[in-house]
Amino acid sequence: MMRKVLLGLLLTWLPLQVFAWNWRTRISLSLNDQPLSAICEKIEKEYGIHFSYSSDVVKMSRRMSIDVDQMPLRRVMELLFSENGIEFRRIGDQLVLTASKATTRTISGYVEDALTGEKLIGATIYSPALRVGTTSNQFGFYSLTTARDTLSLLVTYTGYSPAQIPLKDKENRQLHVKLGPSNTLQEVEVTETLPQLQEQTQMSKVNLSVSQIKNMPRMLGEADVLRTIQAMPGVSGGMEGTSGIHVRGGSPDQNLILLDNTPVYNSTHLFGIFSVFNPDIIKNVDLYKGAFPARYGGRLSSVVDISMKDGDMYKYHGEVSLGLLASKIMVEGPIKKGKTSFILTARRTYADLIMSDFTKRELNLGEDGEFFAYFYDANIKINHIFSPKDRLYISAYGGQDNMSLNRNMTFDSMNGTAKRYHEEMRFRLGWGNQAYALRWNHIFNPRLFSNVTLNYSQFYFITEYHYKHLALDTPAIRESDNMFGRYMSKVQNASAKIDFDYKPNPKHAVKFGGLATWHIFQPGITSFNNVSDEQELTDTAYNNQTSKGVELSLYAEDDWKIRDSVHLNLGVHTSGFLVNNRFYFSVQPRLGFRYILPKRWALKLSYTMMTQYIHLLTNNATFLATDLWVAATDKVPPMFSTQVALGLAKTTNDGKYEFSAEGYYKSMQNVIEYVENLDNFNSATSSWEDQVIQGRGWSYGAELFLQKKQGNFRGWVAYTLAWSQRSFPNVNNGSIFPYKYDRRHELEVVLTQRLGKKWELSCQWQYSTGMPLTLPTGSYEQITDPSPHLPPTTNDPGQVDLVQDRNTLRMQEVHRLDLGATHTKTRKGLTYILNISLYNVYNQQNPFFYYYKRNEGTQKRELTMMSILPILPSVSYALRF
Repeated sequence: MMRKVLLGLLLTWLPLQVFAWNWRTRISLSLNDQPLSAICEKIEKEYGIHFSYSSDVVKMSRRMSIDVDQMPLRRVMELLFSENGIEFRRIGDQLVLTASKATTRTISGYVEDALTGEKLIGATIYSPALRVGTTSNQFGFYSLTTARDTLSLLVTYTGYSPAQIPLKDKENRQLHVKLGPSNTLQEVEVTETLPQLQEQTQMSKVNLSVSQIKNMPRMLGEADVLRTIQAMPGVSGGMEGTSGIHVRGGSPDQNLILLDNTPVYNSTHLFGIFSVFNPDIIKNVDLYKGAFPARYGGRLSSVVDISMKDGDMYKYHGEVSLGLLASKIMVEGPIKKGKTSFILTARRTYADLIMSDFTKRELNLGEDGEFFAYFYDANIKINHIFSPKDRLYISAYGGQDNMSLNRNMTFDSMNGTAKRYHEEMRFRLGWGNQAYALRWNHIFNPRLFSNVTLNYSQFYFITEYHYKHLALDTPAIRESDNMFGRYMSKVQNASAKIDFDYKPNPKHAVKFGGLATWHIFQPGITSFNNVSDEQELTDTAYNNQTSKGVELSLYAEDDWKIRDSVHLNLGVHTSGFLVNNRFYFSVQPRLGFRYILPKRWALKLSYTMMTQYIHLLTNNATFLATDLWVAATDKVPPMFSTQVALGLAKTTNDGKYEFSAEGYYKSMQNVIEYVENLDNFNSATSSWEDQVIQGRGWSYGAELFLQKKQGNFRGWVAYTLAWSQRSFPNVNNGSIFPYKYDRRHELEVVLTQRLGKKWELSCQWQYSTGMPLTLPTGSYEQITDPSPHLPPTTNDPGQVDLVQDRNTLRMQEVHRLDLGATHTKTRKGLTYILNISLYNVYNQQNPFFYYYKRNEGTQKRELTMMSILPILPSVSYALRF
């Protein structure tokens, strides 16, 4: 009897337990970063609340963190499901989950500086509840489709205080976000920011901030964009002291350098020591070493995308800077407050003014002689807002380098005769860039953004010389020699481009567009005339030809979030090039893949094909800017490359550290080089195609990058292990040889330490394997006939070198330590900035080039290394108002 009573009580009690929960049931739960499905299983296990749903309809893989204590069940359900687009209701003993009706809405707009109106590139707009987000594009525009019940968005940007933006309604809307700059480092230590390296499919990309560029140790007082890029893994600087870049085994012409979406063909000043980009007008710099998005094309090795500031919309201010080498000024402000702004920068070197007397004396130019070398450049940009949906940008750049040497003197003969001579020599070397852009932004709807760009750019190079030699006091015939020469080259292009950003939903970010470019090439015009007593006038002018080409391209790419752990970027870039009635066509697929591994490590893979329709004829025997840009022809086809990369990446949960490791392999076809023993002026003929050879190239290696991004102490360590090789018929017997910029090991250490609010210290140490070197393996003497124009004493036997294998030796290894200190003080609305830098602190003699020099004692030739950059202190002073 007792057993029957107990069994009856048990059967009665169980269903009471099942149906015992109600909306006021108190829940205590603490879980971190768990899928919704796991959270529901935990509640079901501990409270007997059963959930019913279809995984095809309700996305339970979204991850959440929850920490509640004795909270009513209904409120817990709202926290878990309301912002995830999930509706819940009780049916019997079940909690049934379904997708909300009209679950999404799109928030779009611009992210800008609250004080100046400057648009912020790459700002993160993020929904913490849904763990979905996006970033603003290069114009500061963003579009995020999220759950209709989303209560707020978190907006963050490095160097600015984060903003929590409440969403009061549930409709699509434009929302312009204004972020305030941080005054202290502590304010920018944002721990809630989306871990970007894990979430982005993009790999082989480096973003540089203006603060990183300006905080680096400076050479001769000038902060430099390209010199900062050299400190990144996979980027080599070429010759010691120059600011050129060679990316993953590529040559200089294989870098697409864009200034406000306009190509710049020569990016250096002062024989390559400085870049043409004034950091005072730069807003953002993106470097792509591979995994190129489909919107980029036309080069094989890298893309450097530089965006200029827009100008302050509300207040006038500027900066004046004085350095050892150059002075510069920047002014910005509103033309019409809140509607139109401008920014203007200009700089010029003045070493020629300071060192004029010294150079005249050292070069023995005579009383009337002169020598000067300087560069200048200027930028201007105007930004106008027509409406909330339309903005117009006009930007322009102009810069030029000039070097001139004039010698004018009378002297006595050195061979013991009584003759006197008068000599006049004038030499001029100059090159420059111009770049202009007109851009129009338009918002069609919250999910579709467009940008139309019209631009023009050109690069030119010119050399002129005039030599006059006159014998004085000659009784009968006055000996004379009068020569004049001129050499120039030029490349121009004008283009029209349209780009669209379309974000249909949080899983897809689509970009598509097209480009048409008109190229004009004048690869080399040379003239020469000679008048002397012994010969009649010789006048030569050739290659006065203009080559034209039209380049067309279309592209489309989709950044597709397949699952939370799987991200795919699919794209294609198609292009064609019409030149001399020949049409080249290329289809270039692009693939990026990202998979989230345990502990939030991201595994990334990319595959890229690139085509380049223009070539740069580079002479290895000169360090001047005498390179010639030419178009692909029937004889010299376009270059092609294929690159595969695999890597790991992670940002720590607190956002302080980033780590990436990448391995890559790149092959190149139709790379060109001058034939052996050809000088630049002979190459400037109309038959330049006959002066080059075509071959193949390979580069492969591994890159490691560790960066600390927050706190008073910041910096990075970058290491590159790389191989770069070339192969040409009839060069090196057709065997593969190391490319001239091949460097096996490169290590960069960059550290900055902030001391209080006024001082910031920086140091950079770099090490790299020496570049390949070709030296003669033997020599023989050759007796030449006496020259009728030279004294008999100069008719010595000539020595001819035998050169066999190319680049079998290496220069001495390169290493250098640079230090910098910046002091910032603000008083009465003015900011004073003092920078003291020390280049090559321990005076390392790094090689610039090698040459043979005859030892006067042994009369034997000895290999001699030339080093041009010893320890160099510098000071610059800036006033910001």
